[in-house]
Amino acid sequence: MMLLATGAISAGKALMNTLIGMGTVFLVLIFISYIISLFKYINQTDTKKTIETVPTPTLIPSEPIAEEIEEELVDDTELVAVISAAIAAYAGTSSEGFQVRSIKRAAKSTWK
Repeated sequence: MMLLATGAISAGKALMNTLIGMGTVFLVLIFISYIISLFKYINQTDTKKTIETVPTPTLIPSEPIAEEIEEELVDDTELVAVISAAIAAYAGTSSEGFQVRSIKRAAKSTWK
């Protein structure tokens, strides 16, 4: 009996302290998981703001650009050299084995 008076805790109180402590931990974990589940909404509000502030690009007619390209391709020896070097590097061979006969611009839809 002397041990109970000096600060020993009964089994019922120890069980109650354990249940209260574990219950508090689980409540805090549930609260943290709820806060983490709300993170997906933070990104959505930021993207809406950035999408609205980005200006839309203006379309430029393609005809003047085509005319400028045709004028620049009058002396295309450098262009032929670059294209043949790129093909040779891709094929893993030297550029002596083939000859560039014509250069045609690809459609823009193939570059996407």
